[in-house]
Amino acid sequence: MKTLQALSLAILLVGSSVVSAQAQGAGLSGSLETSQTKAFAKDPSKALLLGVFPGILIHGYGHFYAKDNTWGTALLAGEVLSLTAITVGLVIKENPEDYQDSWLGSGARSSGKDMILYGGLLFGLTWLADIFHAPTAAREYNQEHGLQPAISLNHRGNPQVQLAYRF
Repeated sequence: MKTLQALSLAILLVGSSVVSAQAQGAGLSGSLETSQTKAFAKDPSKALLLGVFPGILIHGYGHFYAKDNTWGTALLAGEVLSLTAITVGLVIKENPEDYQDSWLGSGARSSGKDMILYGGLLFGLTWLADIFHAPTAAREYNQEHGLQPAISLNHRGNPQVQLAYRF
């Protein structure tokens, strides 16, 4: 039981620090980053892949890449809420007799199972929302800012697509 309590505390601390870091605009700051975000289009395929991984760990990652911070923060908050519900459900299910006198009453065991089920469902839905909506968010970002993939001519005069990555 102490392990589950420590896990839930860790989840809440990590989730709240990530949300506050995104809210504060954490990351590189300076003219180089500002000019790059204005100069380069967001790749919808990359947004989808970032939604898959590391999106499984940080829901909304594909949206954060696409500069859709509102959806990214909402999905990340949904992940933290789902993990909290799963953790609380596991604690209640492990020792339902400790919660018999609470508002849960005699249904403590089934309430714990329901919290695990609905927490898992919310976890899956927020992850899938990031995967399937991140490419749309990237395309919308490109349209709003009038961005296109950079195309140039190589030394033979043939067109080539240039990709830019920020590290």
